[in-house]
Amino acid sequence: MKILLIHADFIEWVPTKKAMKAAEEAEKVKSRSEEVLVAFCAVEKSDEKNPSHVASNAVKEILDVAGKINAKNAVVYPYAHLSSDLGSPAVALRVLNDVAAGVGKELSVKQAPFGWYKSFNIKAKGHPLSELSKEISAEGHVKTKRPPAKIVLDRKSLPSNDHRILSEELGIFHFADEVGAGLPLWLPNGEILRNELINYMRKVEEKYGYKYVHTPDITKGSLFEATGHLPYYKDSMYSPIDIDGVDYYLRPMNCPHHHMIFKKMVKSYRDLPLALCEAGNTYRNELSGVTYGLIRARCFTINDSHIYVTPEQLKTEFIKVLKMFDEVYKVMRIKGYWFRLSLPNFKKNPDKFIGDPKEWEFASKEIRKAMKDFGVKFVEEIGEAAFYGPKIDVQIKNVMGKEETIATSQVDIVVPKRLGLAYADKDDKKKHVIVIHRAILGSYERFIAYLLEQTKGSLPLWLSPVQVKVLSFTERNNKTAEKLAESLKKEGIRVETDTRDHTVEYKVREAEVTKIPYILVIGDKEEKSNTIAVRERGSKKVAFGVKKEDFLNNLLNRIEKKA
Repeated sequence: MKILLIHADFIEWVPTKKAMKAAEEAEKVKSRSEEVLVAFCAVEKSDEKNPSHVASNAVKEILDVAGKINAKNAVVYPYAHLSSDLGSPAVALRVLNDVAAGVGKELSVKQAPFGWYKSFNIKAKGHPLSELSKEISAEGHVKTKRPPAKIVLDRKSLPSNDHRILSEELGIFHFADEVGAGLPLWLPNGEILRNELINYMRKVEEKYGYKYVHTPDITKGSLFEATGHLPYYKDSMYSPIDIDGVDYYLRPMNCPHHHMIFKKMVKSYRDLPLALCEAGNTYRNELSGVTYGLIRARCFTINDSHIYVTPEQLKTEFIKVLKMFDEVYKVMRIKGYWFRLSLPNFKKNPDKFIGDPKEWEFASKEIRKAMKDFGVKFVEEIGEAAFYGPKIDVQIKNVMGKEETIATSQVDIVVPKRLGLAYADKDDKKKHVIVIHRAILGSYERFIAYLLEQTKGSLPLWLSPVQVKVLSFTERNNKTAEKLAESLKKEGIRVETDTRDHTVEYKVREAEVTKIPYILVIGDKEEKSNTIAVRERGSKKVAFGVKKEDFLNNLLNRIEKKA
């Protein structure tokens, strides 16, 4: 049995259509549950051997997580998409009923109808236990091995600007059955796009005083134990690797490594603030049924930074983070976003938030002051803070009108004490730092998915994997076309040529499909006048008689300004 647990502010669903004859009877009305642990469940063929034990072990797992997050309400939600090896409807319904009955002995439980297509809306909370995947067997919570499911993209059910469809058309990334679900392979065009974003962010961050570091992808489990990630996050981490009798883990986040660098570099308040930055690979053990292109992957690279500050520096450094958001998002042409200030709620849910309430109050006030002084649009959400401190989330509506979080900045007042991240103040007294966790672009994978969908694949000139395509009108123009392409390459332009024996109309149509910003055509007239014919993406008009020098200067100017 596969389960995806989501701790949510709310979930609401409406049964729309029966998916099978064995479907339960249900009314087509909206149901809603608030402050709830949602258990998305898929019963599998292997569960049919001992369904009662599977149900019993699933109940234990759900109640265990509910206890850790102090959840009083639960929803058992049949979700066949978690598995490609589903059990029979009769057994599945029996198991789900037993799970709901078992959970209902300790929590207030609702059960979504089995065998229906349902539309649903859910708002997940933002703490380490808010999203956990589980695999349950009759023997308990164990991993089971099965042949990997085929990775198939159902284009008919997706909008044309879905980033997975655009990726196939533009050659950005690929998922291979042999590699596994959620593990993207970056194709040449995708690697260029990804690398351009990483290089751009490095230039911006270094301008703001960040210091880049590089850390390993595996780490001793004892470090994750000390930070609190292993106890809270184990179900989203890959199984340990035994090296010389010591458990090592693929990292699900980069902060523990950066904390160790802080310990090496910082002794005194004079060493602060310290902003460490890394484009670090991270790994999350997502169920194959919930991986979703680049939006929800098992391996991804975070535009990650940790800023170590004294309490007196918190507001000033947080304003610098807001400035960076503003600068980067203007270049990326992201509009219509706002900030959500997520604060704790010690009265309603005190067990969720760790640490001294007075320190929480100080950090929350400093962030609020920073946002007001900088003049950004924001809303406040009580109870949405991370378990270790208040945070801001960057909110935006996608093309479907749904609100999404595209980036975050969190203040950590808990882990520094756990790890002894301290400095000597002016009076030579030991003080613990405050850490600002900051990701302007979030993960590069998710941000690229967002860019592809928002631009419908027509990426800005500076980010386009191929910026110019040079076409020959006839075979006798091939040498001139190749010579022009080489001269552009020497200037740093990403250029391709098409000198195949096809009509120029065919070549132009093909270049337009791949959304290349500029198409240049060389024919007899251009050779004779030493000019080029220029077609810009999105325009049906062709500019004839353009001087090569003028075109190149305009191109380089636009790239430099990221216009």
